Amino acid sequence: MTAFILIMTQFMVRAYHNQESLVAEDYYARELRYQEQIDKMANTAALGEAVQVQALAGRLVLNMPAAVIGKTVTGELFLMRPSDAGSDLRVPVNVDANGRFTVDTGNQAKGAYTLHMEWQVDGTAYLTEDHVYLP
Repeated sequence: MTAFILIMTQFMVRAYHNQESLVAEDYYARELRYQEQIDKMANTAALGEAVQVQALAGRLVLNMPAAVIGKTVTGELFLMRPSDAGSDLRVPVNVDANGRFTVDTGNQAKGAYTLHMEWQVDGTAYLTEDHVYLP
């Protein structure tokens, strides 16, 4: 009986020290707004061309669809590292005249990330999601 109690106590101590972070602190509120995400993805699909993502050494290059080149694009890019929330990166979208958006990733840890970019053009909201591996 004493061995069982010691094993259970050790298990509880280890479980307490193994903290898992949530993907998003406001996950419940996000779930309630999921229809907005579906509408943004439908708007992106209606463009007929996806945002092209290239992960290069020290930078991430995103090429916008031809339909939005030359227009004002605003929004936010969120690179989420599933294994370490401290390595997440949020940057405002800043597209040049050629429809290219470059993000400096030289200080980011190498590995797998989830790209989540919400952007707007002429009052229409779009959403781009992708999985990226930073070399």
